[in-house]
Amino acid sequence: MAKQHRGEILQDVVLKSGVKVSRLYMALGISRATLYRRFEEPNLDFDFIRRVGEIIYHNFAEEFKELAPAVAEPVEVYQLASVDECKDKLLRVYELYLEKVRQYDELKARYDALLAEKGSQ
Repeated sequence: MAKQHRGEILQDVVLKSGVKVSRLYMALGISRATLYRRFEEPNLDFDFIRRVGEIIYHNFAEEFKELAPAVAEPVEVYQLASVDECKDKLLRVYELYLEKVRQYDELKARYDALLAEKGSQ
């Protein structure tokens, strides 16, 4: 498979989009000459391509598979045998949450004490 020339693909999409080149380079904060130089770059960085896509309202994931969103791993279906089992698990999570809040409060108190001690010196 031939290597894609990112700049040429970008230029082609921009021209087909109907967005004026002057609007594009001004929105990017670059000069017209710089924009055309970017079109000549075969390995144009994807951040620049994304920025152009946002301005011209085009998703470049069709042209560049690297810009396609990552596919999330499937979520495991979680089944509980009964309402009581659900209640027990929920209470356990609540207990863990309360423990974390207690740990946070303890750390915050120690941090505040250190700040007060440092402020009094």
